[in-house]
Amino acid sequence: MKTFFIKVLFFTILLMSGAFAVNFAVDKGLRQSRDDEFSTWNDIFDSTNNSDVIILGNSRAWEHISPEILDSVLHINSYNLGINGYPFSMQYTRFKLFEKYNKKPSLVIQSVDFLKTLHQATMYNKGQFTPYTYDNLLRDELKKIGFTNAEFHIPAWKYLFAYPTIIRGLKEYQYLNWLPGGSDPTRYKGYAGLDGNWDPTEMNKVLRDSIVVSVNPEVVALFDAFLNYCKGNSIQVILVFTPQYIKMSEFTQNWDGEMRVYHDFAEKYDIPFLDYTHDPICYDTTYFFNATHLNKKGAELFSLQLANDIKEQNLYKYEDCESPQEPLKFIVREKLLQKE
Repeated sequence: MKTFFIKVLFFTILLMSGAFAVNFAVDKGLRQSRDDEFSTWNDIFDSTNNSDVIILGNSRAWEHISPEILDSVLHINSYNLGINGYPFSMQYTRFKLFEKYNKKPSLVIQSVDFLKTLHQATMYNKGQFTPYTYDNLLRDELKKIGFTNAEFHIPAWKYLFAYPTIIRGLKEYQYLNWLPGGSDPTRYKGYAGLDGNWDPTEMNKVLRDSIVVSVNPEVVALFDAFLNYCKGNSIQVILVFTPQYIKMSEFTQNWDGEMRVYHDFAEKYDIPFLDYTHDPICYDTTYFFNATHLNKKGAELFSLQLANDIKEQNLYKYEDCESPQEPLKFIVREKLLQKE
C-alpha cells in the first residue's frame, strides 16, 4: 500500500510539473504573439503604448478606424483598442487596463452602435484572454462571462482541449520558435481592414425580419460612469456611430428612440457625437464587407473623413506639427482609386 501511494504521489508531481511547464510556455509564447487580438492585448500589458488618443469599441471600431490615417491628418499618436464581439463592459475593461499599464490618454474616440455596445457580454473567442488571467482587473470581468476559479488557479486548466491555442503559444515561445507556423503581424496599432467585397448574407436576414433593439440597464449605467470618469479626469471623449449599410437603419425598430440614448449622453456630458448613419457612404455597397462592416476600402475612406471632421470642427485640442495633411489625402485617394 505504501508503494502504491508513493507511485500516486510521484505521478501527481510529474503531472503537475508538466502542467506548470505547458502553462508557462504557452502563456509566455502568446504574450509575444503579434497575431490578431493577442497583438493588441500585448501592446496593452507590455506598458510600451504611449498613445495620447485611443479608439474604443467592438469590431466596428477596429475594422473601421485606421490610426495610421488619424495620426497623419491630426498629427497625433493613436491606437485602436476595439475588441471583436464584445459590448461596452469589456471595452471599458480594456480602457482601464490601458490606463493601468500605460499613460492616461487625452482623448477617447468611442465607437457606438445598437447591436453590441449597450448589451450584456457573453463569451466569445475565449482563448484571447488566457495568457493574462494573472491580472485581477481582467479576472473580475472574465468571471462575469463564464471563466471558472479552476481556470485561474489550476495550471494549464484554462488550456484544456484548447489545442489550437496551445500549439500557437508553443510556436511563439522563444525556446520553441523554431517550430513552423509562427505568427505574422495582422494588425497595425490595433487596426485591420476587411479585405473583400459585399456579402449580402446578413442583409438578407434583415430583409426577412426587422431588427429589435434592446439595451442592458447595467451596461448603460456603466457607460454613464465611464463618461463621468473621463470628465472628472480631463479625458476628452468623442462618440462616433460609424457607417453601416442604410437598410440596417431602415429596418431597425425604434431607431430614433435608441439613437436618443447617445444624444442624451452627448448633451449630459457636453461631448461631440458624430453620427454617420446617413452619410453618402452608407448607400453604396462598394464600401461594405457586409451590412454592418465596411471593407478596407470603405474604412480608409471613412477614417480620412473622420479625421478631417475632427480637425475641421476643432474637436480635439492638440499641438500641431510641421507635417502637412494634404499629401495624405492624395495618397489615400490614390490607393482607393487603384482598387476600383
